[in-house]
Amino acid sequence: MSGKIISIVNRKGGVGKTTVTLGLADTLIAETEKPYRAGTPVVAAVDLDPQGSLTRALLYNRSEGAEQTKLLETFREGRTFAACMDDRLRRDLKEAPSYLTHGVGPVGRHYALLANESTAWNSERSALRRVGEDLLKKVVATTLRELAAMYQFVLVDAPPGQTVIAEAAIQASDLVLCPTSPDLLSYWGLESFDQYLKDVCTGDEGPPARFVFTKFKKKAPRYDPQNRVHEWVNAFAAPARYITLLKGSGDTTADQSVNLPFDPKLVSRLDGAPNPGRHWPWTRMYSRDTQLALLRLVAAVKRELSNGEPHRPPPHPRAYDRSHRDAARDASQAAR
Repeated sequence: MSGKIISIVNRKGGVGKTTVTLGLADTLIAETEKPYRAGTPVVAAVDLDPQGSLTRALLYNRSEGAEQTKLLETFREGRTFAACMDDRLRRDLKEAPSYLTHGVGPVGRHYALLANESTAWNSERSALRRVGEDLLKKVVATTLRELAAMYQFVLVDAPPGQTVIAEAAIQASDLVLCPTSPDLLSYWGLESFDQYLKDVCTGDEGPPARFVFTKFKKKAPRYDPQNRVHEWVNAFAAPARYITLLKGSGDTTADQSVNLPFDPKLVSRLDGAPNPGRHWPWTRMYSRDTQLALLRLVAAVKRELSNGEPHRPPPHPRAYDRSHRDAARDASQAAR
């Protein structure tokens, strides 16, 4: 199997990279026709950010307080990107999947995580001194491709700023998603970011890069600055620009872009599993507006990965709950 590598990248922090990664992972799993079972790999989420926001969002247990059994066990056993990188640079070539933590995401529809920790900052700096940029990039790309050989989708949450590790992930990707919020602080610098991606993705074989709006609020009655930013970003067009706006239906009109709404439930998702070890279906994790936006995001991403071919729309969101319920009922009857 040859899976797809999707990097979620922006040099600016706080624009929703981890939020997009989580929503995309949760929805790809929810859209799977049959509930996840061990040995049926669908999604591997990779946390490249040493701040570890994605790691804590997926492993933090709200009911455990400071104990955090699963999180600390992952660090103690070296199942992190930093440990994987250090081992491989020392020629300890264990398979990349052996560093994964399994059983994260919605209960009953789990996916895998390559966690990260703060030591990754030192690991990158040390690696650049010891082995140089080329070998470090090769290790990162090889790790991601090994995961893509096993999983249908490898989602990479990249760190902010310009790092060698982030560049390696971009160059190894099949698609680059660039979250940005519709405000001037996020808009300033997007032109230089566009040029940065042009420089990183040299040649004609670079992955397509697409803007995704996050934190999109309902329009104000009279004046809405986010509309201006939306229009400006929508004007980023090929061939002059490398990054263009992700479209929900392939149309060129601005209102067809994929916008993730500002949603307290979406923010709460970053605080860890709602009910660790208990059933928490996709339809209860996100508000209705966010569910629809995430479904459009997944459909648009799959269309980009299939070179513009239309993607069969997913079933109604409530069908995910029904499929899980029916599978649980069938398993119960078989056990009898």
